[in-house]
Amino acid sequence: MFKKREAGTEDIKINNYEKVNDYEKDYVKEDGKQKINNILKGSKLAGDINISYDLELSGEVEGNIVSEQNSNIVIKGVCKGNIKTKEGSVNIEGELNSGDIIAGGDVKITGKFNGGKVEAKSRIYVNGEFNGRLESNEIEVGPKAQGRGELIYKEHISIAKGAKVEVQISQIKEELKAVKKSPEMKVVNLDLPAKGAGELKGSR
Repeated sequence: MFKKREAGTEDIKINNYEKVNDYEKDYVKEDGKQKINNILKGSKLAGDINISYDLELSGEVEGNIVSEQNSNIVIKGVCKGNIKTKEGSVNIEGELNSGDIIAGGDVKITGKFNGGKVEAKSRIYVNGEFNGRLESNEIEVGPKAQGRGELIYKEHISIAKGAKVEVQISQIKEELKAVKKSPEMKVVNLDLPAKGAGELKGSR
């Protein structure tokens, strides 16, 4: 539910994501299948957003954005909060402040990321400004990247010539666990019979 706070202002509070006037548009791509939520430039929203279609944010949001499906999120404006996708990718062309990114797909940062951490299941590509911890299977730092933090990768990492970064790099190595067949267990009674014990004491 949206509430317009004052006439002449563009400050909107969101509880449920719906279309209101010309602030948000829900339209269909040419293939007629995938819908996109578009929050236009000039819109200022406060509250958490749950999406089931792709989201393109050109305005400002103060709150968390969550996608429970394979929806992608593109931030061209400003977001202050956490972003989480189940399978989709996240593209930061604008700014993300004071929040984390947890993505089931890729994360691309060509704008500014000033948060806590970025975790991507597949790949992180950075060619903008960042400050925080980046963790993924693959990490690629482009020539225009600037920032500091920690880069944690599993398989591959590359930093292009020209990048101005101060980072600590570490690799996650999965431990190989050998499964050994456990030996057969036998129950052995170590108690001597009462008679036997008496015979042992008195016999010589």
